[in-house]
Amino acid sequence: MTAITTTYACFFVLSLAAKCGAFSSTGCSPTRLAQLHSTSPAEITSSMDDELEDQQKNQFKPVFDFTLDDVTTKQQSAASFERIDDAIMGGISLSSLRDVPDKDYASWSGVCRTDGGGFCGMRTLPFKDSPLNATGQEGVYLDCNLASDDEAERRIWKLTVRTDSSRGEMVYQSQFDLKQAIENRKKQNGDVNSDDDTSVWAKVLVPFDKFQLVRGPRMIPDGPPLDVSGGIYQIGMTLSKFVMNVNTTELENFRPGYFDLRIKTIGFYNSQNGGVSNVGTSTGIAAVPTTLSKEDAEKKRPVALRLLLPIAKLLFSEQANRRRSAMRILREERKLSRVRAIMFGIKYRRDSVGLFKSFAKTAGILSVDIFRAVMKNTLKIVLLYPIRLLGASIRAVKKAMGMKVKPSLRE
Repeated sequence: MTAITTTYACFFVLSLAAKCGAFSSTGCSPTRLAQLHSTSPAEITSSMDDELEDQQKNQFKPVFDFTLDDVTTKQQSAASFERIDDAIMGGISLSSLRDVPDKDYASWSGVCRTDGGGFCGMRTLPFKDSPLNATGQEGVYLDCNLASDDEAERRIWKLTVRTDSSRGEMVYQSQFDLKQAIENRKKQNGDVNSDDDTSVWAKVLVPFDKFQLVRGPRMIPDGPPLDVSGGIYQIGMTLSKFVMNVNTTELENFRPGYFDLRIKTIGFYNSQNGGVSNVGTSTGIAAVPTTLSKEDAEKKRPVALRLLLPIAKLLFSEQANRRRSAMRILREERKLSRVRAIMFGIKYRRDSVGLFKSFAKTAGILSVDIFRAVMKNTLKIVLLYPIRLLGASIRAVKKAMGMKVKPSLRE
């Protein structure tokens, strides 16, 4: 069963589990790349000058500070985030945000794979007391350095904010051009001709009016604009192969594999300082909001969701995703039959646990995987197909009545 089929087969369960934050998406408009190809060098330089001038006139209010200014703040900032990778949709990507002791940053790093998914993400845990106050602020900023490589433009980078206490898949997101931010900083440092991007610390600014409402990897047409007057309940970040669009779109030259984005601060910015050029003045040490622990966050989930999660975890096991990926590699790239691939696994485990335990473990894995396959196909027949038929019927009626119709997740 392909990853896409698996995703559709389990759509009903995923929809119910959406409040777990199962989905995340990313986006990066190809329009920007097209502009760079069609714009003259003089126009590009002028655009960079304007963006640099905007940065120099802003004040920055750090919310999460990973520098060495205060070790407690640094550790608390790193502990405020949780991973949200593509395992829930059948992917095998893996990432984490971790504090780096004795270094002036935290590291968000991992491996993004396109097999079954294609994104890595992180987001804040639920805030314990109140949402973040963004009154008087103009957007979110990020001080970062892509240390792993110099191909920022071959990945989709996106910031995410949430304006309610839910943890579902509908959030406000905005892609940002990390490559452009790097070029801006190189110009500011007088290193515009340097080919080394891995040592450059860029400052990314994303205005609130650039955020758009999305559902999973898809933009919601005519969605309400972002309103931060009631506070911000979540800040997140994603790396992905998916371009932000109404329909699911992938970046053609996406670079999978290892990445390491080092981060100094995440916070808010504004330019209400009388137009004085302060080259990124910070308003002080971050007052890191207190977040719930992962255990407490799980306890606050609705009862129905807590009952559903064990089933979802059984059906969408990361280990099962990785085994499926390994089976695909053995069959498609090494040209092994399924039986020979299974025997390969038995021989591989035999060297570490012995022949008997290897057979027993393989038998157990096969039994669980067969059970998962039966359950997924049962869900397809009993729930998915009827829901899909009902949805198609409703969309057809709306179209016939001249009403706006949101595209389905399959389109």
